[in-house]
Amino acid sequence: MSRTIAGLLAGLVRGGSAWMKPYRRTITRALVAEQVTPTITVATPAGPLAFYSPSARALHDPWHLAQGEPETIRWLDGLGANEVLWDIGANVGLYALYAARARGMRVLAFEPSASSYAVLVRNVELNRLDPLIDPYCLAFDQTTRLDHLHMAHTEAGHSMHAFGQSHTIEGEIATVFRQAVAGFSVDDFCRLFQPPPPDHIKLDVDSIEVKILRGAEHTLRTAVRSVLVEVDDLITGDNGREIRAFLTSIGFTEVKDFAPDPTARNTLFRRSI
Repeated sequence: MSRTIAGLLAGLVRGGSAWMKPYRRTITRALVAEQVTPTITVATPAGPLAFYSPSARALHDPWHLAQGEPETIRWLDGLGANEVLWDIGANVGLYALYAARARGMRVLAFEPSASSYAVLVRNVELNRLDPLIDPYCLAFDQTTRLDHLHMAHTEAGHSMHAFGQSHTIEGEIATVFRQAVAGFSVDDFCRLFQPPPPDHIKLDVDSIEVKILRGAEHTLRTAVRSVLVEVDDLITGDNGREIRAFLTSIGFTEVKDFAPDPTARNTLFRRSI
């Protein structure tokens, strides 16, 4: 129904502007697009959050904030104000915004997809959270290099991309676009730029979590207290086992009772300090 109505409305705009000269027609349609792009407001216990939604997919996760990953919200609710969160694979900023608004956390949000990053920045602006959130359009990996993000969909809000490889945890990507991206190991990024080191890391990139963690070994050993990483054993298989083995080897312990619900997608690891 929504797609049908959207198609009819788009047809009205195209038909209503068809008589104009090319430049005027294009600018009129662009102005219409600017004026009808939806922004939704999502209620949270700490107050409303506004989300810019230029694509249907960019609307999906914000609309399901409380239902999508309740274990992630519960983890964020237990973190301290003024602590530093690194959100790696931030997408349009759902959890980065929540951490800043609900907990007063300092957040560094990393998203390599250009379209999702643009919406992430717009969401930070809409909510006036730029004093707390710094968004960066880059990828993390085990090594520092220039490479490409393989994407099956380029619209804002989509996931299942992969940096430096053409497959995710779900299999081979039907790549429609390769976006050039600067990639860093976390340890190199910290050494080069000396950002606020993470007290906590949220990691969800659907593909190279193990490589990112290996490239962050020094930071994990010296700064990080907890890591929330998506480990869906039915999908990740060996990847999930590697994540557990690596984090255990450097002093982290899996919190077994954190998400007893078998449908939960995220696993929590804490480091003894």
